[in-house]
Amino acid sequence: MTKYVAFGAELQIGTPQVETATVAITTVTVGNANFILTAAGMTGSAITTVVALAGGETASQVATKAATAMNLDSDITDFFTITTNGPDIVCTRKAALANDGDMNLAYADDTSAGLTDDATSANTTAGVALVETANVSNISGPGLSVDTEDVTTHDQATAWEEHVATLLRSGEVTLDIVYDPAAATHGATTGLNYRLENKTYSYFNLVFTGAYNWTFNGYVTGFEPGMPVDGALTASVTVKITGAPTLE
Repeated sequence: MTKYVAFGAELQIGTPQVETATVAITTVTVGNANFILTAAGMTGSAITTVVALAGGETASQVATKAATAMNLDSDITDFFTITTNGPDIVCTRKAALANDGDMNLAYADDTSAGLTDDATSANTTAGVALVETANVSNISGPGLSVDTEDVTTHDQATAWEEHVATLLRSGEVTLDIVYDPAAATHGATTGLNYRLENKTYSYFNLVFTGAYNWTFNGYVTGFEPGMPVDGALTASVTVKITGAPTLE
């Protein structure tokens, strides 16, 4: 059995880029509209998604139809998570890479009418490439678990309790750092403090020795400095995972 040392593990942090197109309309008529998604590195870019409109849709309904159609294209879903918020179509990149200035979601009428054609979407969250968190002395987690529900009944064959598995819990990652307020990955401008205060949806890569790593998305939810009179300035940090972490 291969043994691995913990020394050399690291937690890398980045920000997935988010591009948002806001659908605007006058009166929508029956026909097709085109939604064109462009992103460097996405297979098939620029991808045109044809959306069938029945006429009379609201801006939110058009956005929902467009997102539904885009989510049927594996080239898009391999690269983006597509969601809606009212009339907004939100394209969240699945990886954390440097900001792509050419990323864009445009839309326009084809055989339909009534859309207010828009060739430029908004870069609502700039992408930030993964970078190693500085001065980490200890990492714990993810704390994975599964909930269970008691389904013991009076008419079962034995008196042993029975359970079924329900929700998978992704848990948290905690880390201890030798805190340097001036460090880019610690401070209030781009670092852990910044991500907590701004509720920044972040991408994490927990790198083990031996070429294995966990990747996951989440939020920095705790940052607690420690200042012992006879010791170093430190901090304890908590990251709450959202969604499924992936072991690679």
